[in-house]
Amino acid sequence: MRILKTGLIIILLLQFNSLFAEEKLSEIVPNVPLEAKSPIDPVFDSVLQKVIADIFHDNYESSMATFDSLIKVYPNHPAPYFFKAAAYQSWMSSYRINNFQKEVEDNVNIVIEKSDSLLKIKNDPWIHFYLGAGYGYRGFNRFRKYNWIGAYRDAQRGIDNFEKALAIDSSLYDVYLGLGSYYYWRTAKSKFLRIITFWMSDKRELGLEQLKFAMEHGRYAVNEASYVLLACYYDAERYRDALSLVNKLIDKKEQPNLTDLYFKGMLAAHYKDWKNTQILFTEIYNRIRDYKYPSIGFQVECQYWIAKSLSENGKYDEAFKIAEGAMKLSEERNPDLEIEGHITSFDDIKNELEDLYEELQKRIN
Repeated sequence: MRILKTGLIIILLLQFNSLFAEEKLSEIVPNVPLEAKSPIDPVFDSVLQKVIADIFHDNYESSMATFDSLIKVYPNHPAPYFFKAAAYQSWMSSYRINNFQKEVEDNVNIVIEKSDSLLKIKNDPWIHFYLGAGYGYRGFNRFRKYNWIGAYRDAQRGIDNFEKALAIDSSLYDVYLGLGSYYYWRTAKSKFLRIITFWMSDKRELGLEQLKFAMEHGRYAVNEASYVLLACYYDAERYRDALSLVNKLIDKKEQPNLTDLYFKGMLAAHYKDWKNTQILFTEIYNRIRDYKYPSIGFQVECQYWIAKSLSENGKYDEAFKIAEGAMKLSEERNPDLEIEGHITSFDDIKNELEDLYEELQKRIN
């Protein structure tokens, strides 16, 4: 599970696993008491609560110091390496940067190595959980490098270890984050996935229910399940559910994080609330503009939505200046240094920006 925000291993698993084969996964939503929660990790609970809170508020550097301390104390346990990899992945996802890919890969390889060693001593559900997570990350990286066979094998191993974790301890409810992600996204609206997975039955509703279950009954996956569910709601065009959920997430913080602001901004744009669209994307832009790890694509998207909002409110001259600046800035983007956003690809944003620029140019001339 991504546990720490959008680098979530299960999303990574499903993105390539669904390309190859339909796995035998538990197609249920457990019926448990409202107060039921996943068991506590006997070793890392207090530290995990702290770092999960750090990531929830985009405090990534603080969490890295914590992981380094944990590794010194528990050098042979996979958990610190896994959470460090997950935090790096989440950091990259939030800011749309690709600066820590090597760190992710190095830590994932250690997770797999340490987990394999410990499972030879004891058949522990938590170790299966971490091992499944490690294979998920490694498989996704292989998928991105077109290593199809390696990606497929890691997908199989990842899913198998999640199932083993549940078989040993059925109350490990955090695992339903992975199951729900799989069942939703394997038949989601991506044209590419639908071409490959046309024979699979549509279990998106099951996926949504399992994600909601993980959000309500997980222990360490609560925040992550919330953000995965938020993305699924948006993809499923359940915008009212998405708006309700993002408002709940924001209410838990003194200040919204970047992902909160982004979905809130996209929902404002969907409802044609151009005043708030401009406010929200301006806030995102101000946070990322001078960040030490820049993402040109993210800045361009923010500028597009600001210009779009101004245009919709009749402020064509001001909108044109921002759109013109965004067009120039887009030429500086190096795709190897960035990752794509939660909803829209950079190419799609650039196409929309070009259309807006041409429309505004006609209006002011």
